[in-house]
Amino acid sequence: MKRFLRILWRIAGTVIIVIGTGIFLSRIVNQAPPEDMAITDKMNVILDQGGCFICHGGPHHFCKHINWPLFGAAIRKDAEKGIRYADASYTLAYVYRDLPYDETSLVKLQKVVSQRSMPPPSFYIIHWKSFLTKEKQEIFLDWIYDHLSTYYSHPVPTEENPFEPVIPIPESIPYNKDKAALGELLFHDSRLSIDNTVTCATCHNLNTAGVDNLDFSLGVFNQPCTSNSMSVLNAVFHTFYFWNGQATSLTNQTYRALLDPVKMGNDSLERIVEILSADATLSSRFLESYPDGFSESAITDALAEFHKTLITPDAPFDTYLKGEAGAIDEQAQKGYRLFKKYGCATCHNGTAMGGSSFEFMGVANNYFPDTRQIALEDLGRYSVTSLPSDMHRFKVPGLRNIALTYPYFHDASATTLEDAVSKMAYYQRNKKLSNKQIRAIVSFLNTLTGKFRGIPLDNVNGEKHKDIVGQSGQQK
Repeated sequence: MKRFLRILWRIAGTVIIVIGTGIFLSRIVNQAPPEDMAITDKMNVILDQGGCFICHGGPHHFCKHINWPLFGAAIRKDAEKGIRYADASYTLAYVYRDLPYDETSLVKLQKVVSQRSMPPPSFYIIHWKSFLTKEKQEIFLDWIYDHLSTYYSHPVPTEENPFEPVIPIPESIPYNKDKAALGELLFHDSRLSIDNTVTCATCHNLNTAGVDNLDFSLGVFNQPCTSNSMSVLNAVFHTFYFWNGQATSLTNQTYRALLDPVKMGNDSLERIVEILSADATLSSRFLESYPDGFSESAITDALAEFHKTLITPDAPFDTYLKGEAGAIDEQAQKGYRLFKKYGCATCHNGTAMGGSSFEFMGVANNYFPDTRQIALEDLGRYSVTSLPSDMHRFKVPGLRNIALTYPYFHDASATTLEDAVSKMAYYQRNKKLSNKQIRAIVSFLNTLTGKFRGIPLDNVNGEKHKDIVGQSGQQK
């Protein structure tokens, strides 16, 4: 027994020495880029030395150590876990096209860099230059804040006003008034559907916060849609549209909805152009804004322009962000602190608090335990890209007016905010929140309801929803 313990201590001592030596040597060779180097070049050095993309850039960026015996399996596991938690392949795509980093990636980076929580010790023991020193941290944060302020209107943080991942909705944004008015007419026109029964407003009712509060909306010929409808309010601040992100602009989103066999049922927009062209009054109005009259591009453009008017500023939380501490109560403030602490804000950030990234559903715990029951809609982003890493990765929905836009998730599996918060904490962060914590976060989420055209948003289905939930507990 004593011999066994001696051997065990020797092994442990050897491991400690190796680790200690690795850490010591890493501090010697790991130096910040020279002061006279341009900030972009400094960041290229830091990112290259940091090896961030080895774990977060996908299989093409795996390092040679992944083939090592024993250690290789652990490295592969970390890399596969890394791509689940933060897929940087989209960020790399932006970089390769010489475009700014996307907002969500920058907010995620802000969190881990400010905390120096990445890379883990097991990584920088092998990659000696990867450890984020204080000097590198300062350069990294300056670069992040410069990007966020330049491209995404985030205020540069100060001691008095620290960094906030969420920014208020502006009072207004530029749009063409005449074209938006035409878009509003089309938004409520049933002639856009093949059976003349469905309008855009059928599923995106502006009296119910831009949704219909159904698990699955009913399209043409009374067909149910296959995923829960998202709100159109504040959609102008989103980067991607639909749960799988198949559209990247409001015009393309409108085009795809009109051609969807369930939603509107059109084979092409030529049918709509022909029908609307017979409307003399509407044709005359279109000619005033579109010299060529009705066309596919004119229809989608007018609808997109109308979407620019569907913003909901002046939520209590926006007022709070602008410096009015009493705009939300202490319970809501506590909820916001928890929201940031548990990493919710790293995905639900920016103006819309979502809509600009794709995240794996079930990153911490399996959300799809029975693969035999997986429908096409459950594939998420994979149905667009066919990339294995995109399986079950969905567009992050915006949280604006979230208290009014139930049910939640692509499969409408959460009826209440409490249920949604609890499930997200468990499946995404491996946290089992207490009822007190859930109530605090829900209190914060309730402060995200803004005003539409100067009037506080409400939902005419609200009382009915309360009755349904009251009768059945959590689920309908």
